[in-house]
Amino acid sequence: MNPLPVLAPRLRAALTGLALLSALVSAWPARAERADRELPLTFDAGQLRIDGKRKVQVLSGGVEITRGTLVLKAAGVELRETPTGQVAVATGSAEQPATFRQKRDGVDETVEGQALRIDYDTVTQTVRFQQLAQVRLWRGNVLADQISGETIVYDHGRDAFEILGGAPAAAGAASAAGSGRVRGVVTPRPAPAGASAPAGANR
Repeated sequence: MNPLPVLAPRLRAALTGLALLSALVSAWPARAERADRELPLTFDAGQLRIDGKRKVQVLSGGVEITRGTLVLKAAGVELRETPTGQVAVATGSAEQPATFRQKRDGVDETVEGQALRIDYDTVTQTVRFQQLAQVRLWRGNVLADQISGETIVYDHGRDAFEILGGAPAAAGAASAAGSGRVRGVVTPRPAPAGASAPAGANR
């Protein structure tokens, strides 16, 4: 007998809630929207299965999880209950990876990323992008910075990123992150209005 009852169709529910790459961290101070921490986590999915013994809720069918400005989308998500909160494990594919998006606090900037798997801890507000991971920073509608690697950890509490390259792929294997390296593009932050130009800039 299947212990997991199936609830359908689309559902909405509210749930109560490493070495640093110093150059990227200094150029990209990543603070999450503070108001998000006080809001409930909600989800929308095509199907929900609940396992009371394992304290797991399995969502499938175009899943979207929101918490304030945070939006997590995936083909499937497991919500795992912990003693202090929940952990969302989102999975996708190379053709349709799981995606994450959240506005930064106090500025017109947004962090977004994608990977085959994304783990989001609702208590520590740590997001782990795994396998073909990519993370981008938008300033308004302009793409400012982007990084890629096998694993990227976005730690809201520490305002920090950790980027891991992973093991190189076997010869002949096709993989965007198969080199075992991490890659990134970081653009200079705009100078404050009225700031003087660097010496020699007008020569």
